[in-house]
Amino acid sequence: MGKDMKKLRLGLGISLLSLGLALTACGRSGTSDLPTTEPVERPTKESLLAEFTTALDAAKATSGPGAPAMWTLSDEDTEIHIFGTVHLLRPELEWRTAAFDAALSDADTIVFEVDMKSPEAQRAIATDFLARGMFQDGRTLKAVLSDEDEAVVSAAFDSVGVPIDAMNTFEPWMASVNLGVMKLVADGYDPNSGVETVIEGEATEAGKSFGFLESISQQADAFDLLDEDDQIAMLYESALMLDESPQMLDLLVDEWADGDVKGIASLVASPDGVGFSGPAYESLLVNRNRNWVPQIEAMLDEPGSVLIAVGAGHLAGPDSVIQMLRDKGYEIEGP
Repeated sequence: MGKDMKKLRLGLGISLLSLGLALTACGRSGTSDLPTTEPVERPTKESLLAEFTTALDAAKATSGPGAPAMWTLSDEDTEIHIFGTVHLLRPELEWRTAAFDAALSDADTIVFEVDMKSPEAQRAIATDFLARGMFQDGRTLKAVLSDEDEAVVSAAFDSVGVPIDAMNTFEPWMASVNLGVMKLVADGYDPNSGVETVIEGEATEAGKSFGFLESISQQADAFDLLDEDDQIAMLYESALMLDESPQMLDLLVDEWADGDVKGIASLVASPDGVGFSGPAYESLLVNRNRNWVPQIEAMLDEPGSVLIAVGAGHLAGPDSVIQMLRDKGYEIEGP
């Protein structure tokens, strides 16, 4: 691996764990009792395209107010703004609003999903994140793939100019994340234009405090603790639908910029959508949302203003952070 590829893995991979639901048209998974190297029945490209088209049509059928959604939770001395983000954007997109700028300006504390900037975080990326994403038992990616799966995955990596042998030390989930990132970056998406990057730069310059909802280790575990068969299914479908992934993210960004929370849910944040289902849906969305809710509740105990900025998929759908808070009786202003 060259220096640029290592930078891509370190700089993009971790931040895109939360965007994994939008990296490809499909990230669904279903377990199998067969060994991973045995052929298993996989969905066809035609069937995945049909699901993809249905989800896109459903998202396009709804609309929002024309600006990214933001919610407000408050008590006597605390105001919390919750803003959905997209981790990669095309540089030319203008998405800021007066309401967002005011929330950022007024915030004493900015809360992200995970710390990526501190020296401790950089060490954790190199250890916890990469260690979880690489085989530790002598096996390789090609060794756990059936011949049929390897052919599809290899062709996908070839299409982004990276031979599968360069990914051979990666577990299937890490290979899937890298594959999706490389495709989207090649298509013009830029992590430096992502919402968190913009917020972090301005907040640091303004001397604001930062908080984080989970550790790098916890975020990596959301993928790494998935059954290996589920990881392989996710990689296979990511590879099979790789050419459609920019279209998927384009529409997701359109829905986000329009504030269409229902549209976002149709694409990536419902248990029967094309983002994730089954164990992946529970691990990557539901469980993490559930872990964040008590932390957000605790923020109400401290006076001041807080801006929480997390992936938009966590704030849409029936199992969103917003719905979980509302189910607990909190009154939240917003869509």
